Amino acid sequence: MKFINLYIAILIITTSANAEVDSLTIIRKDFYQATDDTSAYVKILYPQINGLDNPEVQKKINSFLETEFMQAKSWFDDFVADTDYTSEFPPDWVFSFETDFNVTYNSIEFLSIVLNYYEFTGGAHGNYYSVGYNIRTSDGEVLILPDILKPNSLQALSEFCTEEILNMFDANSLNEAGLFEDELNISDDQDFYITPDALVLQFDPYEIAPYAMGSIDVELKFSKIKNILKENLPFLNR
Repeated sequence: MKFINLYIAILIITTSANAEVDSLTIIRKDFYQATDDTSAYVKILYPQINGLDNPEVQKKINSFLETEFMQAKSWFDDFVADTDYTSEFPPDWVFSFETDFNVTYNSIEFLSIVLNYYEFTGGAHGNYYSVGYNIRTSDGEVLILPDILKPNSLQALSEFCTEEILNMFDANSLNEAGLFEDELNISDDQDFYITPDALVLQFDPYEIAPYAMGSIDVELKFSKIKNILKENLPFLNR
């Protein structure tokens, strides 16, 4: 199958909502590929950073981000290769694989970027999800919840999250709010991102609630959960 290819790099300075002089430059790169009849395409917008004093760490972070975002291309390749599947749909349907991102925290010490993914591969609606990448720029490590929480704090975090969801939906129970289960248990690998004043737990459609409720982002202010956060975290230094 023939493809139309376009690869563009555009420089855009992107900072957190409260821009400061110690923020990094975010380079926004674009990748586009489509079948020759444009019945399917992949469009990937992904971030690269500039401004770190350590070029090796900067290279490590950029390589990681590019690899994560470019997964959409392999999914697109697998999809268009399955001609038996695609032939089942009307000829005027357009299938898509798309990524974009937003920067929720940007400093020399720490970076939080959210990957937003959408795909339409047939059916009643498309599917989407988000992934937060929380990167300590001193060594390029991607932090997970155990890296930022004190030991044995997941239960407390689950309780904070439950309380906030009940407030969000003005409900007396999680079932009343529309969630699948009436108890929430946050695990080590729960997805999250960081803003200048909060830890935000993000739940994709179907993760804890029906598709119709969309994604659910639960914002927990640092001032509220400070007792379960580790000390000297790079995003608490401002």
